[in-house]
Amino acid sequence: MNGLARRTRLTVALALAAFGALAGAAHAAVPFVDITSGGPLTSIALGNELSCQVAYSGDARFELFPSSAKPGDCGTFVFTGGTLFAPNFGAHDSSSASGIGPSTPFTPVSQTAVTGSGTNGNPFKVTTVVGAGNVRVTQVDSYIIGQESYKTDTTVANVGASPADGVLYRAGDCYLQNSDTGFGFLDAANGAVGCSINANNSPAGRIEQWYPLTRPNQYMQATYSEVWGHIATHTPFPNTTRAGESLDNGAGISWTFALAPNGTRTFSHYTTFSPTGVAGPPTTVTPPSSAFGPNGLLSSPSRTRCVSRRLFRIQVRRKFWPIIVGVTVRTPKGTRALRGQPWRATVDLVGLPKGKFKVRITALTRSGGTIRGTRTYRTCSAKLRGGLPPI
Repeated sequence: MNGLARRTRLTVALALAAFGALAGAAHAAVPFVDITSGGPLTSIALGNELSCQVAYSGDARFELFPSSAKPGDCGTFVFTGGTLFAPNFGAHDSSSASGIGPSTPFTPVSQTAVTGSGTNGNPFKVTTVVGAGNVRVTQVDSYIIGQESYKTDTTVANVGASPADGVLYRAGDCYLQNSDTGFGFLDAANGAVGCSINANNSPAGRIEQWYPLTRPNQYMQATYSEVWGHIATHTPFPNTTRAGESLDNGAGISWTFALAPNGTRTFSHYTTFSPTGVAGPPTTVTPPSSAFGPNGLLSSPSRTRCVSRRLFRIQVRRKFWPIIVGVTVRTPKGTRALRGQPWRATVDLVGLPKGKFKVRITALTRSGGTIRGTRTYRTCSAKLRGGLPPI
């Protein structure tokens, strides 16, 4: 049976079970809080039982299977005290995660609304607390506008009277937009693993990656059912990938823990989604405002003399392209938003009288920083009109 048939049968089975249990009532997904923004991660849906789903700006579907449901087959799993605790996939609108085997849904304790403003200094944050037997899990998911990653800090606390040990997993069923199949890639030096549209992400293309900040950790990339099946063994991921094979795949990372009574430990990682294959943690490099100088961020006509041509181009210099996610250019005649490389715009001063006019530029970086600059141009003549000079 192929992957689509398996998923279809499981989805139908879940729908029928829900129908019977609710005696005809509408099936509803678990409660979740949604971090929404200008993106590029425009939606990060966080279930109150530690499931997740992500939307990327411009993509037709969500980034994790099932590609039309929030939350999805993605999230946190904890094996401790002989029990696997997991998101309540059976209460989702659709799921194909039954391969994790017998599990107990996390007990929701609390979940905050979205806080913060989405900046470097004040990221968007959602804090979710759940129970897992004698363990309490507090998870903080945060996002900075402009980044292709969101950060997850998961704190495991032993609230029992005896020592507690176990395995913490973060994993998901990848969906790479045009197809539910893909390859894999591995950053062995950092224990990071992911799904990719091209084998080993070469050439660089669409990816989804789990990048640990807490080390050592373990990892796995394989078919989605193999990833779920390994979680069912209640052992750490085996540090393996099937990167060179085209699969209906998933991936994840894991850590082991051992806690004394009242002990805690926090595990952190980034989940990255990039249609251009930019892997790893988000860059934190933000060029200074002086980057708007003659040799800085922008390539544009000199301001030291008058502009006889009223129609000319400005462009972000190529070396800055990797850290820019959006540019807005505002002129006396209107505003234009640039949303992709080569970050080029036509400045239209045609029809304006002789005088001085300001062009305001705002650039948003992947690290969430904002760079603003103003260029003042002096037109030479009220009648001159010109074409586009070379860049």
